[in-house]
Amino acid sequence: MSGATLKFHGAAGTVTGSCFEITGAGKTILIDCGLFQGTRSLEALNHEDLPFDPKAIDAVLLSHAHLDHSGRLPYLYARGCRATTYCTVPSADIIKPLLQDAAKLQAADVERRNRRADRAGLRPFTPLYDSKDIQKLHKHLQTVGYCDEVVLGNGVSFRFWDARHIVGSASVEVNIAGQRLLFSGDVGPGRAINCTASDLGGYDHIICESTYGDRDRDLVLVSERREALARHVEDVMAAGGNVLIPAFAVERTQAILEDFDALFASKRLAPVNVFLDSPLAQKVTMAVTRYRDSGTDMLKRTNIRFIQNTAESKKLNRMTGIVIIAGSGMCEGGRIRHHLIHNLPNRQSRLLLSGYQVAGTLGSVLRDGAKRVRISGVDVVVKAEVDSLEGYSNHADRSGLTEWIRDRAPVRGSIFLVHGEENALSGLAEKFAGIADLPAAIIPALEETWALHPGKPASLFTAGRPDASELTASRDWISGLAMLRQEIEEKLSRQSSSQDREKMLAALKRALDKV
Repeated sequence: MSGATLKFHGAAGTVTGSCFEITGAGKTILIDCGLFQGTRSLEALNHEDLPFDPKAIDAVLLSHAHLDHSGRLPYLYARGCRATTYCTVPSADIIKPLLQDAAKLQAADVERRNRRADRAGLRPFTPLYDSKDIQKLHKHLQTVGYCDEVVLGNGVSFRFWDARHIVGSASVEVNIAGQRLLFSGDVGPGRAINCTASDLGGYDHIICESTYGDRDRDLVLVSERREALARHVEDVMAAGGNVLIPAFAVERTQAILEDFDALFASKRLAPVNVFLDSPLAQKVTMAVTRYRDSGTDMLKRTNIRFIQNTAESKKLNRMTGIVIIAGSGMCEGGRIRHHLIHNLPNRQSRLLLSGYQVAGTLGSVLRDGAKRVRISGVDVVVKAEVDSLEGYSNHADRSGLTEWIRDRAPVRGSIFLVHGEENALSGLAEKFAGIADLPAAIIPALEETWALHPGKPASLFTAGRPDASELTASRDWISGLAMLRQEIEEKLSRQSSSQDREKMLAALKRALDKV
């Protein structure tokens, strides 16, 4: 067909797995190629064959370095992609350690899963990619400055706009088949620096993120954020417990460390020991500080310590009265998990969640009040307090996204809402419906293809996956099984005798036999 098409390979009906394919004017362009995170059903998509031909891609445009946008790029090259990947200079620096760490974690996870007795005789798991595939990516990596127009041929071009999300993050403008498209990437709070060589607004189609599309957040000043952090730490230190902060390696860890440094420098907080137990976050911190001038000297503060190896990490579980910052931000991997195993049963300890928790992740389950969780095959009772650190989000809320879209009106064709859960998507669509010069928002499903028309609404070209709604549900059957298992264990523990427990188990077995 003539014109252009847009296919949604990820971040459709869900927050993660950002990957959009544009085809037109004889070119095929990929915007992002990120990891799916969340329920086991959603994560399983990472291991499916790519739903497009990697060898047919002419260019890859990376919005920013977070793994849900960049985490499958090496997999793309492992499957034969030969296209150039374009990104900003900071993004190129950050994805080097980020993807190496992702490959290392995948290898460790695969080894652990394949050792499980219940997988004997089954097809072994394999990592998505290794360091050789990451090297292939870097050989095809090219950096581009904000606002610079890059011509790809056949009248196709693109430019990066500042997105204010994390260092190096970009919204991506694509000009193709006589149409002007804008992919928001992840949008940060506040107004971005605009490109003087191009008009802001007047797009044919906009693909807009909606992570916080259903809510407005109260403005939290940096001083208020730091005061709240100090109070959390003081409460836990007085009780004799530990503070655990799972934090994303990019931007979030650096912001938290800067806050601790400022609290120590002002003497608002006594110099408690803060351990950064994340080799990845250490490397990313070194990269980010080249582009981010915070005015602090946290790397020289003696009570902010970087843990270098696993042996040192394990020693922390024999200590009390400390703060541990470790990856990952949603408690899905990394060293935070063994710290959770040791600290969640302790009433004196406290878990502070510092970012968005995707539905189905361990972080979201703990946030929602679970009293028992399973971590790396270990059943863990949750007695520690679980709370949230407000004011650290790098995502615009509903009002911020509304302001962002207003600045880019009028939109002559369509607005697609992506990168959000069901309530966020529908909430933002409702909000946009009341704005003049905006068309009704489209909420695409996984693997839907839309035909794009200059100055006119897009039309559905091919349907999405028949199981799309099941895959993007906030709870899958595995989550349901975990919840049922927890409920059974709690009810068994409340029985007064072993005989009563045997009766309950027998009743459960009879019920299963009838299915």
